[in-house]
Amino acid sequence: MIPRLLGNVAAYSMVAALAACVLAGCGEQGHVGCSDREEQRVKVLEQLPILQARPSSTEAADAYSGCGEDNSGDAIAPYAAQRYRSTLAESDIHAFYWDELMKDGWRNASPAIPPEVAPSLAFQRSVSCLVKDVEGAKVVFTLSFDPPPSASPSPAAPVTYTVEATDGKPVLSGC
Repeated sequence: MIPRLLGNVAAYSMVAALAACVLAGCGEQGHVGCSDREEQRVKVLEQLPILQARPSSTEAADAYSGCGEDNSGDAIAPYAAQRYRSTLAESDIHAFYWDELMKDGWRNASPAIPPEVAPSLAFQRSVSCLVKDVEGAKVVFTLSFDPPPSASPSPAAPVTYTVEATDGKPVLSGC
């Protein structure tokens, strides 16, 4: 009787843990402990046209998003991102996104750019902070390369890059 009882307790414990995980939002990676408001913001960010914009010779790799908190319990601002692969040079990708961002109403808000440096040049060098007000909240745009193109073994090798929109002021954004 005791082995069967222990088996039932273990089964109920697993069901309870799974239910708690689903209720807490840990069923979807990156969405742990998200409030309803944060989940709504993620949905808004996922629909931003800049995340779907891509230059020719570029293919979509995967999309991801998140909010809530990380494994250490630190808060994560709502964000949405799209990863791409391209055979274009880094400078061509930067130029494409600069044009798209300016057409879509994004603006430079970086205090790190000296007045004598043009914002488009700073963006080309990945030293910028581009923001836009979206439904009453500041959203920050980032473009990152993995691995950085300068570390690529060949200029013709496809490069992977990510465009991301994040609510608020990310720590590493330079904003």
